Amino acid sequence: MKAIRTRNPFGITKAVDLNNDQIEQLWVEMAIEDDRIKPEVDHPTSPMPTYILGAKGSGKTHLMRHQSFELQKIRFQAAGKRAEDGLRDDGYLGLYVRCSGLQSNRFSGKRQDDEIWSQLFAFYFELWLAQHAIRLLAEVLAGQPISLIEEITSAIVGLLDKTPKQGLRDLSELSAFLFSTQKDLDYQINNCLITGILTPDIIVTPGNLIFGIPRIVSENVLFMKDILFVYAIDEFENLTREQQIHVNTIYREREPPSTFRIGARTYGIRTYQTNSGGEDNIKDSEFSEIQLDVELRELDRQYGDFCRTLISKRLSQLGFATSQDLDRHFETFEIGARSSDWNTIMSPVSTEREHFRRFSQQIRRSFKTFNVEKAIDLLSNADRPLLEKLNILIFMQNWARGSDNLLSVAEDIAYQMEAYERGDAAEKYKQALGHYSGDLSAQLLKESRRPQYYGGLSNFIGMSSGIPRALLTILRSVFEWARFADERPFTGGVISLKSQHKGIVDASDWYFNNMRKAGPDGIAIQGAVERLANIFRINRFGDKPVEISVSSFSVSEREISEEARRVLGLAEARAFIHRISGGQKERNSEDITAKFQISPMLAPRWELPIARRGVVTFSPDDFNSVFDVRQVEAYQALLQEWRQKVTAPFRRVSSPGDDQIGLFDV
Repeated sequence: MKAIRTRNPFGITKAVDLNNDQIEQLWVEMAIEDDRIKPEVDHPTSPMPTYILGAKGSGKTHLMRHQSFELQKIRFQAAGKRAEDGLRDDGYLGLYVRCSGLQSNRFSGKRQDDEIWSQLFAFYFELWLAQHAIRLLAEVLAGQPISLIEEITSAIVGLLDKTPKQGLRDLSELSAFLFSTQKDLDYQINNCLITGILTPDIIVTPGNLIFGIPRIVSENVLFMKDILFVYAIDEFENLTREQQIHVNTIYREREPPSTFRIGARTYGIRTYQTNSGGEDNIKDSEFSEIQLDVELRELDRQYGDFCRTLISKRLSQLGFATSQDLDRHFETFEIGARSSDWNTIMSPVSTEREHFRRFSQQIRRSFKTFNVEKAIDLLSNADRPLLEKLNILIFMQNWARGSDNLLSVAEDIAYQMEAYERGDAAEKYKQALGHYSGDLSAQLLKESRRPQYYGGLSNFIGMSSGIPRALLTILRSVFEWARFADERPFTGGVISLKSQHKGIVDASDWYFNNMRKAGPDGIAIQGAVERLANIFRINRFGDKPVEISVSSFSVSEREISEEARRVLGLAEARAFIHRISGGQKERNSEDITAKFQISPMLAPRWELPIARRGVVTFSPDDFNSVFDVRQVEAYQALLQEWRQKVTAPFRRVSSPGDDQIGLFDV
């Protein structure tokens, strides 16, 4: 047992690397009340074709495999049910396939016309799905009378446009015939570049087998009468545009009792066009759609519960002792104003602290006669470093607004701090602490040469933003670092802040380098997000942040340049940027503009917050300079403008909204 416990319970992060038993063992039910998505997650019994979309690692494959017959069968056996009883209870038969098995790139070029390849792909796709359906049905109908199997087989053979020379008596022989036909086609496709010849024998009209097989079984087998046949086609992004058009046409012209579930990454749908008069399939008419990671992000509490259950299952599967209190396994650092943890990393003398050293330099450079020692004495609180940072911030806000008596300002700040400490009504001071504590804590950690605090399970879950693989990747890396440090993770030890931070940085790097698109567009995504993050970082560590804990922005999409809009779309599709539902109401115009957040998984790369609070509203020109890599000079000017806004002695701000968080006239 000891050897088993040394294994990393989070080592496998991809559903494709799990076997059927593991998929079932690690399945976690989620409490979902939303009627739009609950049926698709619980039991896919709607006849409406459905796209299940999401970022890499959002759980599409795990969900679709869980609804396959291979997994249904495991659940039937565990419940002591026969297949026919289980299917009757479920109301559906899941036929799961992955498009990577098609090797779709083979259906192009090789000295053949596109029209030929289009016909061959349609034929191949028909054979591929039909074989899978027949293999499952041979198992489902294994206990039925031979005469019934022969009757069904004969009816399916009748769907072919050309009758096979050999007699096909049962489903196994029919499956073997289709397999042989596919193998012959494979041989011709693989050799046609050399031979220049393709002589396929297309023996079936597209759709005849895909829809005919379920119809025949439904009409002839009593317990299958009301069973929905769900063709679950995963990794749809692997198909070309022309190949997707064929699948779009097939599901548009579907016949009962069949339907489709199509899994793809967010960017994977190349077209909704069909061959049915060139018309497009329309959402909520020809298909419904689930954006899985978006839905999980919006189900905040339920997603948190889901993640904790998933972690417990991972641990228990390898023999780790689990409990309700998973958080106890992680060392914490309390960043609140009254936390004693600050005293463990900072000098006990206020004047020796970095923030007062910098404050003194800034004041002396700008004011020759100002009594800086008295100001520091007024703003000091040796037991509460975070309050010192807040005092300096409020002082800076007044300085930026042009206050003509800054020593009086310092005296008033000291008075409000004392009132707050006593518990008296220092509402403005308390409100300021609530607003700015995140950024001020980040500054304190940085000044103390300590890593930013992203630790603790709740933070890990928040960082994953509806993408379970991101959470598993964090935990995998954290576990490895903790084991390397001999901290005995989840076996009695506590995972240190150091191990947590190293794991988080590794996971953030993985996300940055693995979620992007390959090639020049991937570089464009990374570049745009990095430029955006640099602006947010300047704000967070400035003397007077313009916005609070900023990780989000808003912009009018219709007014930005075509290139900026394109790169924004790529970044959103690859989950580098998350769109926030409802948009942002602008303070001055009352217009609703699009609102986005940098993925919290990327926050550690630039020491940004993972929570969403402040929002930067970009003008179209400023946004273009960030998301259009060609606008180097404009971007550098924007960076300089932000530095001047937040760095003493400050550029005087006159444009509306530039200093909207200057809260306190003290």
